[in-house]
Amino acid sequence: MDKEFFNTALPHIYSADTSSHSEIWTKDNPAQGHCAIVSVLAQEKFGGEIMRVSLAGTEYENIGSHYFNVIEGKEIDFTISQFKDNPYRNIKREKRTKEEILSNPDTQRRYELLKDRFNSY
Repeated sequence: MDKEFFNTALPHIYSADTSSHSEIWTKDNPAQGHCAIVSVLAQEKFGGEIMRVSLAGTEYENIGSHYFNVIEGKEIDFTISQFKDNPYRNIKREKRTKEEILSNPDTQRRYELLKDRFNSY
């Protein structure tokens, strides 16, 4: 599987029930609230590391934090489209594990839904 197919498939499987911010999720911004679970799925498919940044002090601080991947030494953010610009350009990155991210039961539930939809796509 290549990253282009992965990135193209995602908007077709996003929904409010897989978003961490279902109350503000819209079809106009389908990536909203999917960064953590997409980062876990991307790591399973492509390897690499998952990174987290705090969005405190940015215009997106109501979201809390954001996750993306480092694959083969390059930062790849499959959900950057939810922002009008890159809000974390100069923010400290912290590594996170799949286990840390999925330790939240709701995140685990949303991840399983997204993964099932992706595998059926």
